[in-house]
Amino acid sequence: MATKVTVILDGNEYQLTVEDDQTILDAAIEADIDPPHACRVAACCTCKAKLLSGEIKMDDDDPLSEEEIEEGYILTCQSHPLTKDVVITYDE
Repeated sequence: MATKVTVILDGNEYQLTVEDDQTILDAAIEADIDPPHACRVAACCTCKAKLLSGEIKMDDDDPLSEEEIEEGYILTCQSHPLTKDVVITYDE
């Protein structure tokens, strides 16, 4: 089941539809909002964003420090929404 996700990038707010088999990053790329990314495999942390609300599941969070995770940072290339109220920002 597809899930709506709000993405904040460069001060703009976008509503994305994230399919079950997609990551948030893949949905953002498909929507042509030009999110920051480089590798798509959790190696570079370029796609790091902050989770403002909702819940996600990350396939791999190894590149993030415990402190970053506690502060709400996620890797969008590894993140799948679990709830309908997911809001992330690349601006923090």
